[in-house]
Amino acid sequence: MKCNPDTGLFTNPSILIAAVIAMMLAAIGCSPTPKYQRIPAETVSSTVEPPPDRLLRFETPVTLNEALWKDGSLFLTYSDGRHDYFGRASADDQVNLSIHQEWFPVYQVNSLSADAHGQAVIGAEPVRHLPRKDWAAFIRGIEKSLTDRVQPGTGILVNVRDEETFLYRRHDGSLDECTLMEKPAGIRLAENHRLEAMTGGLFLFLTAYLETIGVPDRYLVMETGETGPYARPFVFVDRNRQRFHLLSLEPYTFGSMPSMPVANTGKAGWHLFVRSYLFELFNRPVSSLSRLGLFLYDTAWDATRGIWTSTFRFPDLTEADIPDLHQDGNMDRGEWEDRLDRIVGADTRTSGQIELLVGGDRFFPRLVDAIIGAEQSIKLRTYIFDRDDYAVRLADLLKKRSQDVNVQVMVDGLGTLMAQNKAAGSMPPDHKAPLGITLYLTNQSRVRLVSLTNPWFTGDHTKTTIVDSRKAFIGGMNIGREYRWEWHDLMMVADGPVVSVIEREFDKTWAHGQVLGDVVFSGYMLANPPKPEVPRGYPIRVLRTLPYDSQIYRSQLHAIRQARGYIFIQNAYFSDVTIIHELVKARLRGVDVRVIIPMEGNHGIMNASNVTAANTLLKYGVRVFTYPGMSHVKAAVYDGWACLGSANFDKLSFRANKEMNLGVSDPGFVAGLIDTVFTPDFEAAVELDHPLPAGWGNTFASIIASQL
Repeated sequence: MKCNPDTGLFTNPSILIAAVIAMMLAAIGCSPTPKYQRIPAETVSSTVEPPPDRLLRFETPVTLNEALWKDGSLFLTYSDGRHDYFGRASADDQVNLSIHQEWFPVYQVNSLSADAHGQAVIGAEPVRHLPRKDWAAFIRGIEKSLTDRVQPGTGILVNVRDEETFLYRRHDGSLDECTLMEKPAGIRLAENHRLEAMTGGLFLFLTAYLETIGVPDRYLVMETGETGPYARPFVFVDRNRQRFHLLSLEPYTFGSMPSMPVANTGKAGWHLFVRSYLFELFNRPVSSLSRLGLFLYDTAWDATRGIWTSTFRFPDLTEADIPDLHQDGNMDRGEWEDRLDRIVGADTRTSGQIELLVGGDRFFPRLVDAIIGAEQSIKLRTYIFDRDDYAVRLADLLKKRSQDVNVQVMVDGLGTLMAQNKAAGSMPPDHKAPLGITLYLTNQSRVRLVSLTNPWFTGDHTKTTIVDSRKAFIGGMNIGREYRWEWHDLMMVADGPVVSVIEREFDKTWAHGQVLGDVVFSGYMLANPPKPEVPRGYPIRVLRTLPYDSQIYRSQLHAIRQARGYIFIQNAYFSDVTIIHELVKARLRGVDVRVIIPMEGNHGIMNASNVTAANTLLKYGVRVFTYPGMSHVKAAVYDGWACLGSANFDKLSFRANKEMNLGVSDPGFVAGLIDTVFTPDFEAAVELDHPLPAGWGNTFASIIASQL
């Protein structure tokens, strides 16, 4: 076999970097849907063959007839049993950049006509291909190897594509499997593996398998049998470099559910005008009117301050020289914690221990395991509880558990309502979404649910789940397919006294969300004073944004001003002018300031605003990185003090919405945050070395975004 992948296919980093930059620039604008895909995919008709220049989606497995190599490209001939199709893949065709950079890369197979294919493969070299039975046998071998070390009463979760398989041994030692949400309560989740990320281990299995079946080739293509949206029906294997290259017939893209304009308009009108304003004045007259006053004050103050900063304070920095970075400057953490007592109050102090859960593969299995194992109570609070396939499965689990334990679910009404008209691009085509997730959760179940109102553009953006008052999950992930399978995001699981503080915040908000909420809330506060707990673990601060108390904003604003060594921030929504100005000032005093923003955010106006923010920061020497895809991480480190949770760097999170972050100075935790989040994300991201193209639309978007 003479083909040499080292000379072209999948190996040219300059091409991949150029593709990342091109995709990022294409995503800039005011559309809510990033438009970097070339041709929209379509389902193959059973009677009409699509034109050869269309990307294909198959609902039944395809068979690979031939694989050929020529000039750094792989040419494929494949069939669905009715028609033959032709395609080409090369280094120019890497896709799925929006999902999981630690996974094997995915490359697009672009369709060719029969004539074009025939001309292109003249002189091409054949590449061995193996049918999907070999891929299935290979996967079974991996699963067997994993389950061989499973002890009775424990199990292993194996994630492949968007599917979970839980392999476990019963207490008598017998082996069984199910989905994770069907896991028996008495079986412990011991290990959690993602097939696409098992880079080294997979090749040990593959090499052994290929030797077993007598395949010596160093390069080959295998059928996987995957079907449906964004399937990867083929895998190119480079045994010399120990790499898999997954091949897809269509690129990943954001999508949307079929709209129901009448129902959605009715629900929006009911929630926004009747519930959030008319009923709100009756149920919560004091808080409703006070929020109106605060909204008017904050809008006037923030607009005035933003204009003043942009017009008068930034020009003062125009001629400033960008200094070298400090080599050893760091703020004193003890003095900083004392200063925080004055900034946000000593009552924000508590203690405990925190474990970081990076990505849906780490968070959701732990959440599901905790829900299944709950003995007394489950209290879930989220901004969005979607109605996609994953959210519905989690809703089914909560409904089932509500028969045995107290289940309370609290959602933001507007956030959940807006999410119902959008869906992940990988949504299974046969999913039948319920009309509304709140009705679905409470139908034929004992789930207690509160859908919070949104008077005067306020919302509850907090995401926490407390199980049995012993364990609390907190961070930035909502409930839905994007968070489970696609976006880069961060959650934490906490234990110790901090759990009581997080649970008390849930109970307070729950009380305030009831009928006559102002009265019920006052009664709760009088009847349930906070109880002091013996410190355990390391110091932690629970920082909040409330309509009258911007702890998260004040603490981070002062942290930027105090920093002397470094500032690392990752956030998807970067629109606060004062924060941007303070970051510039920090860099001009020698602080190593680095910011990570997503290449393709999920809100068009914020994407356009981020361009202005990125260019401003870059102008003054701040290092700006664009994460390849959608990063929803909300974390920052200032000279060894970490602040992370649900809050964005925008007005809503800093001034209007209810938010919850944790602030931690513990050196071990901060080092872990840098090692597991910031260091790999700096490596995965593309650092800007010149300003992004921008125009009046970006400036206009930044003005609007500063009030969002």
